[in-house]
Amino acid sequence: MEMTQVNQSIDPKRLRLAFQQGALQLIQHKQRLNQINVFPVSDGDTGSNLASLMQAILEETTGESQTVLEVFEKVADASLIGARGNSGIIFAQYFNGIYNHLLKLEETNSVKSFLESVKVAITEAYQAIERPVEGTIITVIRSWSEALSNGEPNLENLLSNALSTAKIALENTPNQLKVLKKNHVVDAGAQGFYLFIEGFTHAFLAKSGLQLVEAKQQKITLDYNEENHAQVTEPLQRYCTEILLDQVQLTKHDLQEHLKGFGDSLVVAVNRGKARIHIHTNKPAEVLAYLSAVGQPIQQKADDMLLQYQVNKQRRAPIALVTDSIADLPAEYLLNNQIHVLPMNILIDETSYIDKITIQSDQFLAMAQRTAATSSQPTLKTVDNLFSFLETRYEAILVITIASKLSGTFHTVKEAAKRRSGTRIEVIDSHQNSAAQGLLVMAANEWIQAGRSFGEIAAAALTKRDQMNILVSVNDLNPMIQSGRIPQAVGRLAKMVNLKPIVSLDSLGDGKLSNFAFSQAGNEKKILAEVIKANEEKIIKRYALIHADELAKAQRWGQELQNKLGFGPSFITDVSTVVAMSAGVGSVAVAYELEEEDVN
Repeated sequence: MEMTQVNQSIDPKRLRLAFQQGALQLIQHKQRLNQINVFPVSDGDTGSNLASLMQAILEETTGESQTVLEVFEKVADASLIGARGNSGIIFAQYFNGIYNHLLKLEETNSVKSFLESVKVAITEAYQAIERPVEGTIITVIRSWSEALSNGEPNLENLLSNALSTAKIALENTPNQLKVLKKNHVVDAGAQGFYLFIEGFTHAFLAKSGLQLVEAKQQKITLDYNEENHAQVTEPLQRYCTEILLDQVQLTKHDLQEHLKGFGDSLVVAVNRGKARIHIHTNKPAEVLAYLSAVGQPIQQKADDMLLQYQVNKQRRAPIALVTDSIADLPAEYLLNNQIHVLPMNILIDETSYIDKITIQSDQFLAMAQRTAATSSQPTLKTVDNLFSFLETRYEAILVITIASKLSGTFHTVKEAAKRRSGTRIEVIDSHQNSAAQGLLVMAANEWIQAGRSFGEIAAAALTKRDQMNILVSVNDLNPMIQSGRIPQAVGRLAKMVNLKPIVSLDSLGDGKLSNFAFSQAGNEKKILAEVIKANEEKIIKRYALIHADELAKAQRWGQELQNKLGFGPSFITDVSTVVAMSAGVGSVAVAYELEEEDVN
């Protein structure tokens, strides 16, 4: 049906295709949006975040809808689940606001109801933000919405005029925010909303049928020059934390009041028992702990804005180095060397945690029901999001994962790499885990900093992984047997005769028992003796110690090895939560790297 007067109806099919076209239009420009992202922090991910939201809308609206209300219900649900970042959650609350108002009306297919709901939803979008700032996405949303209610009876004219009004508001954002004017850009979130409504409007008013046409990549017309792209100040809050909650009883206002003390840039979107929370914080674990008490966390992320800021300001090398959180390395080393980490996820009592960010190994070991915990590898979407960030800042990407025998992470990252073109990506199966994997990452980092070519480094890593070893002393074999890290039959036999085995990895990274002792002291003595013997036969280049809530013992091992080898450990640190799950409380391990004649 044609949509010419405000008392007429909207065709749900046309509306659905308009949403899809707007989503495609934004997705096609995500890199452009990443480039101009300087507010509230210059983390270069606004485009990727909004593209995630738009992808969720595309996926949810593939099927036909019979009513306008049904279209908006799908968009509202998809946006709350797919929203990422400040702008994405404001977007989501705006769409949910439109849907919420339509629910109150008798006639939901009419143009009049649509225009009324679009205007009322502005308030909900503003209320989602703790401290609304003009010159951002919210300004363009308001300008567009208000332009749709200027009394013009013709919807086609209203949409065209509103698009022009939104463009003027977008171009004015640098006059409202100094950081935008300093960087010669418009606000990235505001640009994203404009791109969406531009695609939406053109499809909505299309005269030549309702065929969905893929948005074409447009040339960047903004005055963007990376050399003049002045950086904002270093973020005071390190982690951009987002959590999707279910079974929420609190209001949006209640959540905002309780959360505002944890950080800044707080945005809360709530609808029908679900809530999407965005906050910049130095305490992501505390944020999750609070939210777990008021709802059921079903999705979360925590991006390291400090690392992103440092990479944007001055990357250390043209090659990005990536590993997963099972690679045990000191947090300071990872940050100082700009090493990117794909976090593992830990599920405990239906709550999901992010390894080394929203849960640390000591917290996990202190939990009474830790035996019920399970772990999962990074999702394909998580890997893809990281690659989207890295490919705009590096010439190549080297990923070193946990042994494929122990986790599917290697295969997930390989699959994500296959889907991308234009950036060289090499994925290395470390055949190791924990500190041994960490030492391989250290070696690769040194080759990168030394300026070796990408091909040389990838080849050297394949050779070097065979020069790593790890020896683990565990107090209790049950966690390793239950997790499948060692052969169950051998593990049960060792337990029956009360042997204290030394746990290691074979040449492909599978768990094995490499030696036995009749006491914990004998076990420790054999491990240290094996390390000393390895140094006598092949020379140890460096070594590291890790522990599961057993720092004093790890330090004692370090001192004994320093006395025997003549040099101290590269680091002593606690294990990742995932390693603690399989090693158990009280475990201590030493990993070492052997010298070799030539790694070329």
